Amino acid sequence: MFADSSASPPSAQALGETLAPEPIVHALRRMGSSHPTMAATHVPARAWPFSEPHYRTATFAELDRRSEAIAAGFTELGVGPGVKVAMLVPPTEDFFALAFGLLKAGAVPVLVDPGIGLAHLKACLGEAEPEAFVGVPKAHLARQLFGWCPSARVQVSVGGGLLGRFLAGGPSLAHVEQRGDLAVKRGAWRAPNIGGDTLAAVVFTSGSTGVPKGVEYRHAELAAQARMLRTLYGIEPGLTNVATFPPFALFGPSLGMTTVIPKMDPTRPAKVNPARILDAAHRFEATMMFGSPALLDTVSRWGGRTGARLRGIRRVLSAGAPVPPRVIRRMLAMLPEGAEIFTPYGATEALPVCNIGSRDVLSLVESRTGICVGTPAPGIDVAIIGIRDTPIETLSDSDFVERGTVGEIVVRGANVTHAYHGRDGATRLAKTSWGGRLAHRMGDLGWFDAAGRLWFAGRKAHRVETNSGPLFSVPIEEVFNAHPRVLRTALVGVPGANGKEPVLCVELEPDARPSEFLTQEILALGAADPEHTGAQQVQRVLYHPGFPVDIRHNSKINREALAVWATRR
Repeated sequence: MFADSSASPPSAQALGETLAPEPIVHALRRMGSSHPTMAATHVPARAWPFSEPHYRTATFAELDRRSEAIAAGFTELGVGPGVKVAMLVPPTEDFFALAFGLLKAGAVPVLVDPGIGLAHLKACLGEAEPEAFVGVPKAHLARQLFGWCPSARVQVSVGGGLLGRFLAGGPSLAHVEQRGDLAVKRGAWRAPNIGGDTLAAVVFTSGSTGVPKGVEYRHAELAAQARMLRTLYGIEPGLTNVATFPPFALFGPSLGMTTVIPKMDPTRPAKVNPARILDAAHRFEATMMFGSPALLDTVSRWGGRTGARLRGIRRVLSAGAPVPPRVIRRMLAMLPEGAEIFTPYGATEALPVCNIGSRDVLSLVESRTGICVGTPAPGIDVAIIGIRDTPIETLSDSDFVERGTVGEIVVRGANVTHAYHGRDGATRLAKTSWGGRLAHRMGDLGWFDAAGRLWFAGRKAHRVETNSGPLFSVPIEEVFNAHPRVLRTALVGVPGANGKEPVLCVELEPDARPSEFLTQEILALGAADPEHTGAQQVQRVLYHPGFPVDIRHNSKINREALAVWATRR
């Protein structure tokens, strides 16, 4: 069974842009020429830790000029086309100028979440083998202490003054930019010709369901992502977006959006100070916001307690994990009438794949057979194939399953990435050929309903294989998540006398406490489930004080760690 974007066809122009995009740095150049004085970014200025947030503003003309000078400076250092650059810089004004500067130089930024842990960081940087390392002083200190990036022949410091340059053992970004300014003025630098098939960046996954992997993005795929997002959400110059996730924030300048970075720790979105989100949104009259489900949960709980409202926000985007209906309701209560929350479905390897708005989510809330992620995005084809844990070189007709059957989700489109960096085995397992075109196996399970909507049934690696057949995590969890005292649940398998035994791990709402009576109430939901999801087979409940989650969004549950914990219990 497969579906394509014809369910909601885009205009011919929009689809043409999706299929034949240009590098995103060209869009920044156009904005610098056509809207030179428009604000491109508002980012927190350096200040004392407990002071009120202050912001620095960069216009599109300034960002375009700075990034061009940085590109020229790096080129003079020998950091040009194809050179991989480890980039460990927080979302400051330098972050945007540096990222676009490297792209303009034809270099390849390597982006890794700093919160994934020192061991994973070293492994990811070791796999990428960058030839240059650009970071803040503490990143350079860690590089020296832990032996990161021995392959890096160029080290550049960002901030920190003399200390930063000392730790880096090389020039500062300001020095690189100054050299680039001179090269641009002399006319000695010319931007390289960047083709769509040229490697643009290596972006590491969060590793929430395994070891982080470096996803290779070509310029065509980055541009296709940007154009699809613009088509789906009507993004146009003049829109102001509060961006709480730095990699997504990088799309802002290329889409003509003004991007606001609130004062927060982007590696801990669940711990955000909601007042600072509102301050940033109101100060710059934002009309759009991007936040992980965990961030929306924190902000909406605070809004419910205080009565605070996000007065100008008309649309909210949330990705990384499904947003529970109760969080959507609380968040909608903070927004103006007519505002909507969109939850695009996808992955680092392919985004967006599908889209659904809050109106549709809430209209389907009584159906507990999974989580509806909507219909395919413009230019995207989605298929459901039989569940296999081995590579598939080419999909045949026999691989596709009937409508309504749970299987693995496969996608193809202009935004689908081609490979993992340095991981041929993982690439063979995740990529296949569908109708002569590259396709990506999402590693997720799902099914199509009669209306052509895709329903998410959990990760393929999270299914529990019992003697009576497989149990799929999300449909079963949704049955139990309906209890008002349950914050979230996770289905795991533990070794039993007759194969894997399904166990339900439960994290309660903050004001709830475990009890035998509550356990019986929860199990009764499974026993009475009319959808036959397999929830009736769950007979064991374990209460957990706080689920382990991914560092990127604080929303994806680490079921592998929970399975180990449950087995010990």
